[in-house]
Amino acid sequence: MKDAVKKAKDMIVPDPKLQNDLHDKGLQHYEDKLTPLLNNSYHGVNYKATTDSTSTDDKRLLKSPVALQHALSIPVETILNLNVRPGEPYFVLWFLISSYFPLIAACLGPLANMISIVGLIEHWKVSKATGHMVPDRPEVVVLNAMSLALGIIGNISLLMNFSRSVKYLISQTISILAWCFASAFLAAALLITHHNFIGVDPKYLPSEGFYFAAFTAAFYLTCTIILSVNFMGYRLHKYPPTFNLDQKQRTLMFYTIWFATWSIIGALVMGNLIDSLTYGSALYYCIVSFLTVGLGDILPQTAGAKVAVLVFSLIGVLVMGLIVATLRAVILSSAAPVIFWHNVEIARVKLIKELEAKDIHLSGDEAFHKMRVLRHKVRSRHNRISLGITVAVFLIFWLVGAAIFQQVEGWSYFNSMYFCFLCLITIGYGDYAPKKSLGRVFFVSWAVGAVPLMTILVSNVGDTLYVMCNDITAWFSTWMFSTQREYDEIKQFKKKLKEDQDDQITVSSAAVRREEMEEDQEIESLDELQRTLDEEDREMREDDEPLTSPSSKFSDVVSNTSKKPVVQAKQLEALRKRVALKKKTHLTLLEYLERLKPLINDSIEEPKRKYSHRQWSELLQSLGADEKYAADGYDGFWLGDNSPLRLPLVEPNYLVLKIYFHIEMVLRDMVELEIRDQELLDSLEAASENTSVSDLGMTTGRTIRFHGDE
Repeated sequence: MKDAVKKAKDMIVPDPKLQNDLHDKGLQHYEDKLTPLLNNSYHGVNYKATTDSTSTDDKRLLKSPVALQHALSIPVETILNLNVRPGEPYFVLWFLISSYFPLIAACLGPLANMISIVGLIEHWKVSKATGHMVPDRPEVVVLNAMSLALGIIGNISLLMNFSRSVKYLISQTISILAWCFASAFLAAALLITHHNFIGVDPKYLPSEGFYFAAFTAAFYLTCTIILSVNFMGYRLHKYPPTFNLDQKQRTLMFYTIWFATWSIIGALVMGNLIDSLTYGSALYYCIVSFLTVGLGDILPQTAGAKVAVLVFSLIGVLVMGLIVATLRAVILSSAAPVIFWHNVEIARVKLIKELEAKDIHLSGDEAFHKMRVLRHKVRSRHNRISLGITVAVFLIFWLVGAAIFQQVEGWSYFNSMYFCFLCLITIGYGDYAPKKSLGRVFFVSWAVGAVPLMTILVSNVGDTLYVMCNDITAWFSTWMFSTQREYDEIKQFKKKLKEDQDDQITVSSAAVRREEMEEDQEIESLDELQRTLDEEDREMREDDEPLTSPSSKFSDVVSNTSKKPVVQAKQLEALRKRVALKKKTHLTLLEYLERLKPLINDSIEEPKRKYSHRQWSELLQSLGADEKYAADGYDGFWLGDNSPLRLPLVEPNYLVLKIYFHIEMVLRDMVELEIRDQELLDSLEAASENTSVSDLGMTTGRTIRFHGDE
């Protein structure tokens, strides 16, 4: 069992080479959208500029997309694969089609196979006179078996598509055709059998197997339509020939297959252990147990049946819990942040156009707070819409399900609503339970979709209530325990910053005092270091032409004794400058490390922390990326294309990675500087061996004084 699980998990791991190719193309297409991340980073145009002199291995190391993966609150690959971008028309539509349509098919396919097996092993007709099952006609059995085989083939092909073991065009075509013909074969078998249930006085009634086959045909047809729409998006060049899925979504398919397999095994076992229980009712009983509804209309009587129920129910409940948790994580980590980014882009562009039309120029501080307010409004609207959609879908499941149970079971609509609601919150008193074949078959499909939805709804409402209660508690504490002056100050502060209520200083007080004392001190940056090195090399080349490299320069110094003292003195002076420069650089690195400490703490303990304008400005200035954008601009930098706040950022992670990148680049140049200094010292040593005793003493003295200075 463990080997099978490991093998299944390995199958859903994407091909690294294909992922890298798609990532590179996506970065080029999204370069202007990801400008705040690509500036001064490993990626995009700047990556090529910073790695011309590095080896192939170094380039591969530098090209790691770590900043993109952890600085944003979205699965990066699912966005970079799209040819439409946030803020563009129909972006959300094509994102959902590329990401969630295959996921729906991947979850619906195994469930269709599950109930299709019951539809095959259970006869479709029940004699009205005896109440016993009647064998089906041979052509019906053949069509049913062919449909099941094609359904399994379509599901396996889709799994291969998920794992990229088979090319998208091949696997997608196989899945669409297999499920299309599987639905057609089942529909034909259902029509043939349906003739036995019509007429003035039919002799037979449809069994659970017949209704399971009908639901299977509908599920296969739904999967065919979903995958066809996804294929159409590829043909319209909206995304490449690959499913736009992240690891959570692929894992969800694995859990669904596991749940379907465990359910059908449980149905086969319980159908044999509980007397007079059909396989269709046994599947219904397993679903009732796995969803923890427990209606009590079917009960195990023997010790063997009770033991089997304990084992199957425990594992079934755990797998269902994994499905619900993964489904909620997929929605929160993928759809919500992506749609938020799209809406922020639309609102940002609209606001800039309004400012231009009114000829309003914003300062950096004003633009920052407008961007904060804009993000807050978009997030609030997004949360309301998301909650509204979830409630609407829940009401559809509840009210429409109640209407169907009313028609099938003959209950009153109120009692049907009562039954459905108790099932949705997994209480299940057992005073009402479906007794008819169609009622139990419908319950299997309805409950598997409705109960996880209810769990997500309760979780979302709980999160909203939790935030509301925290706000009310904070307001009450402020009102109860603050003086009137403090209360007025807090009120004015909230009015100005609005959503920036939780802003706190993230650097320690000692660090703040040190920064204030050293505010006017110049901090050497990477660009300054490079300019200094280039200037020194240029001066040395002018003094000793024609030199093309440190080794050739020092060889000429050795051969030209007349210039030797002058050149060596300049070389020693260059070394002294470099030592002083390295000392400043080390101090800068220590300063960066001090800034990293509180940011790393926030990244671990409070990744959703939002920083104030002053904190952002200080950190950007230390990285040489101040709000340089047009002081007279309409956007005031923070509303512009270079603003980090235009992205769905994890702010602590973004700042940590920016500082980390800067430290790494400085260290790389330091290593290069050390190598050049070593070459210089080697050349001086070689030159000293060919000098006179006096020259040697002079050189040695200067060298000793240099080391003393160092």
